[in-house]
Amino acid sequence: MKEQFSKEEDQKLDSSEGNPVCQLLIYTEEDGNIYFSCDWGDTEDSVTSLGAMLYRLSDGELVNEIMDNLKSQCVLEDRESDYDTISNLYTNLKALKESVDEMSGDNVVVNPIDATTF
Repeated sequence: MKEQFSKEEDQKLDSSEGNPVCQLLIYTEEDGNIYFSCDWGDTEDSVTSLGAMLYRLSDGELVNEIMDNLKSQCVLEDRESDYDTISNLYTNLKALKESVDEMSGDNVVVNPIDATTF
């Protein structure tokens, strides 16, 4: 897949459609840590485009598009098991986070009004 990504990027850079106004590179190194790099132009469009990109990531809309694209790519390359592994891990980590968030929420054991009577 890395090779396909490189070829697609080369084609985009060579096209007359223009260059990206902003970009976000997210990668993992051999140590397992996740890193990122951000770049944007000097224009207001660049700044607002980066903000919109981050919003779509946080909202989940862009992640869903990426997962759909990844699934199609894995099917074309006969790597459905890779997609299943990625998708299952993503789903399980998301469910775990939701469970932890739910357990660590502000669960009031004693109503603050009743606390004055102790």
